[in-house]
Amino acid sequence: MNKRLCAIEELVSPGIGLIDVGTDHGYLPISLAKHGYPGTLIAADIGKGPLSAAQRSAENEGLLQRIQFQLCDGLDLCDPETIDTIVIAGMGGDTICGILDRAEWCMDKRFCLILQPMTRAEVLRYWLTNNEFVIDRERLVCDGGEIYSLLSARFGGKQKLRDAELYSGAFSQIRQEALWPDYSAALRKRMEKQILGLRQSCREPGRLALAEHVLIELREEERTRANCTGDL
Repeated sequence: MNKRLCAIEELVSPGIGLIDVGTDHGYLPISLAKHGYPGTLIAADIGKGPLSAAQRSAENEGLLQRIQFQLCDGLDLCDPETIDTIVIAGMGGDTICGILDRAEWCMDKRFCLILQPMTRAEVLRYWLTNNEFVIDRERLVCDGGEIYSLLSARFGGKQKLRDAELYSGAFSQIRQEALWPDYSAALRKRMEKQILGLRQSCREPGRLALAEHVLIELREEERTRANCTGDL
């Protein structure tokens, strides 16, 4: 498995069952089965090709009967009574929001959501916090030269994130991550590039103001972290 999937597996706790949405080759449920995960394991994918590849991988490991395979869009065929953990990784944040939005049953505190957006993580955090989910863990992982956010969330609470935290994750959770300085620097460059383009186009003043505010908060957090670590 790649580093992203290994980091996701570390966030999984034993439970009654787990569904891996967009399972691709099924590496995560196969690894969980090999490492003794006690509950039901479901590999789900919208594509016949990836799901067939996952079945072949499981068969090669002698685990074909241990894992259930579902050809479906997101969580559309998932029986909520069989799982308590939902993993959605390797998709855009907006796509993940769409999957969760169609599965209103996941808005229950008994479900742990483990999510890894490839892009638009700020959209996902906004959706979660505005739908009464609490993001209780944030991690950073470097894979293939890119830094990705991993988060776990559970329904049933109020959480307020600052504008910059929608992009980075809650500072209190993420600032101790070893990759945070590099991740913050990448976010800062992204905002600086966005601000330059918006200023040149003289359009979308609201979006420009947001980007400028995010940049200010990122710089403030970088200074705070530097003061705490003595890395000035």
